[in-house]
Amino acid sequence: MHQENITAALALASAGIKIFPAGADKRPLVKGWQEAATCNVDQINRWWDGAAALPAIPCGQNNLVVIDCDRHDGGADGVAAFKSLVVARGGLSPQVPLVKTPNGGLHVYFRQPNGKALGNGRGSLPPGIDVRGAGGFVVGPGARLPDGRGWTAMIGRSSIHDAPPMPQWLVTMLRPAQREEAREKNNADTSHDRGRAYGMAALDRVEAELAAAPTGERNERLFKTAFRLATMAARGWLMESEIFETLLRACEGNDYLREHGNRATMKTIESGLRDGLNVPHDDLADRGDGAAQSGSGNGAGHREQRHKKVERTQRVTGEWDDPDMSILDSRRGELPDLPIEAFPQSVHRWMLNASRGAGVTVGHIALPLIGIASGLIGVARRVQATRSWQQPMTCWTCLVGVSGSGKTPSLDVVKRALSVVERSRQQENAARQLAHETRVERAKAALKKWKDDVAAAVDAGQPPPVKPAEAQDVRPFVVPRLYVSDCTIERLAPLLEARPRGVIYIADELARLFMNLERYSGGSDRAFWLEAWDGNSFTVERLGRPPVILAHLLVGVVGGFQPDLLARSFAGDSDGIYSRFLYAWPPEAPFREPSDDADEVDPEIINAFARLANLQAGDDDAFVPRSVPLTADARRVFTQFAQLAHQERQSLEGRDREYWCKGTGHVLRLSGTLCFLEWAWTGGAEPQAIEARHIESAVMFWKSYLWPHGRAALRLVGLSDKHGHARTVLRWLNAGNKTTVSREEVRREALAQRLDAGETQALLDMLVRTGWLREVLVKVFGPGRPPRRWDVNPRLFEVPL
Repeated sequence: MHQENITAALALASAGIKIFPAGADKRPLVKGWQEAATCNVDQINRWWDGAAALPAIPCGQNNLVVIDCDRHDGGADGVAAFKSLVVARGGLSPQVPLVKTPNGGLHVYFRQPNGKALGNGRGSLPPGIDVRGAGGFVVGPGARLPDGRGWTAMIGRSSIHDAPPMPQWLVTMLRPAQREEAREKNNADTSHDRGRAYGMAALDRVEAELAAAPTGERNERLFKTAFRLATMAARGWLMESEIFETLLRACEGNDYLREHGNRATMKTIESGLRDGLNVPHDDLADRGDGAAQSGSGNGAGHREQRHKKVERTQRVTGEWDDPDMSILDSRRGELPDLPIEAFPQSVHRWMLNASRGAGVTVGHIALPLIGIASGLIGVARRVQATRSWQQPMTCWTCLVGVSGSGKTPSLDVVKRALSVVERSRQQENAARQLAHETRVERAKAALKKWKDDVAAAVDAGQPPPVKPAEAQDVRPFVVPRLYVSDCTIERLAPLLEARPRGVIYIADELARLFMNLERYSGGSDRAFWLEAWDGNSFTVERLGRPPVILAHLLVGVVGGFQPDLLARSFAGDSDGIYSRFLYAWPPEAPFREPSDDADEVDPEIINAFARLANLQAGDDDAFVPRSVPLTADARRVFTQFAQLAHQERQSLEGRDREYWCKGTGHVLRLSGTLCFLEWAWTGGAEPQAIEARHIESAVMFWKSYLWPHGRAALRLVGLSDKHGHARTVLRWLNAGNKTTVSREEVRREALAQRLDAGETQALLDMLVRTGWLREVLVKVFGPGRPPRRWDVNPRLFEVPL
């Protein structure tokens, strides 16, 4: 069945349908399946490499709506019910794709109608019929279960990528008129902006609420949450699709989806939504009683309309006496020192001498050493955790610190050794160039002979011979480079062709790269660097020239960030580039007298780097990465860490959670780097497996040092986008000595309209909860709505920013 499923997956992808793998129980096998869905053939082959998976189609990402007609013993017959609906309305177009499901059910495919996308709500459809739209998925045609049953496209129908739009009668059933009427009800009493802000604030709390639910109460909590949010959708404050997406994301986060399966999860959500949509949310509590008073007809009332009388009272919310200082905290704080015992014993002497010679701490030396050593290995060796899970050894490393704190001297100590190795390869590169020139001349000769053969064949009236492979053009010679310090993507592409195991990018200040990823390329640079950490295939398009197709795009990144530039480099980063880095924020070293403990270039590190750079992985024309497995004991240790990582992530959120979730990948890369660094330093036979002690050292390094340093660095950016926006607002309030503020002031002046009114309101609500703002009730004795204002906590002006 595996071959049938991979064939079906590739067929869907070739038709432009994004897919992801699901288990035989129809539960997603990848986290974040909506974002992960792809048409990329390489990714699909990796997913199905030895895995028993079904190709699943996320409907929203493919602009599809699927009517899912069930047929179960003892249950409603959805197929018959849908046929009755269709017959009563004149039948279906023969263009509508139909797919039979394993239990005798039916999937009916349509394109999304114009306007707001349909979600997974069944509207007024009869029992036995479900809907899969934005936020839902179905198993694709051609998929097969282990017992041989499958999803079969009906012959004579269009393929699903040619599905026609949904007929209007069906759209009407999914968007009942009474729901629209309910949404309009009392809009004069609660404005849309206010209702929207209220709904968005409720959505923001969903993941935390469901994560906190005890195991035995999660189903009930999910239903109640769906019901409560649906009452807001009935008023038009929220969209059903965003409710579905939020709830599914929360169910992925707390493993409800994995434990109960997609169908059961969707049923619970749909049930709560269906019931809640029939009970529109009440008007929100009135913010003042001025409006009522303004309706009186006496003369005093009219005089008060001309001269508005404002009366202020305070609404006490949040910890006003103890606001959350973590939003503003950009200090390094107390961070652990480097556990040098995580490094091979043979490297300790050099690390200590190098740090003394450069006038820095050993923590300054560690990450440049890891970054450059791992980048030299690249994808020539991959750590193999399982048959389907492999990681290249390249690590992105950076030092965080203000100018003059020792970043540049630390980097130079390690880079000097790399430069010596680079120069020592000149003779080898000259030999490569001579061999390349020989290939060029051979190709020219083969081309001339082929042209002569073609001419002779034409003269003789015979079919001309096919152009031989040896007559193809040979690309210009590119000198393989171990590292670059300033390079465009167009320049990196041929360098990666010349050295397919990977190249290292080294820069004192990495902000110049990451602050400009979208400035000149319209976003294509960001896509390149996102892939440059993984070592997967990538095509670099070049204007006016053939594209460069890279089997392995892998670029090591080593350098430093000043704290304020790090914050600006990753502000608003929603794709997780920041989580690919290993961070160290070491303290400034105390003054030491100049020391001759270390040579300018130590032979030990030169020899080690040369061994790593020369690791064999095929030849120049046939590069083949080699996998290095974990020993049985190493796998046991790694499994224990992976289990801990899975458990701990439940208590984290935002950027902390995203960074922690990368920990398993970081540990695998570190273990391989530490293993091969030890071998390169001491010599001997090349390691054939990663031992348990290397995993243990990598776990120690990550948990006791890199994780706390990374959290401190990422706090500069903000734990989440909302956290970052909150910090921006507080700094703006502080700089302007604002003691009171309105929502529009915050949206326009502090945030430069990056958020809409509802999102700004949700941000203000967060600042109230954290004790930095306190809403003031403004009673207006006159016509119109009372203005909303917030007092600023005076503690803000006592904090040095």
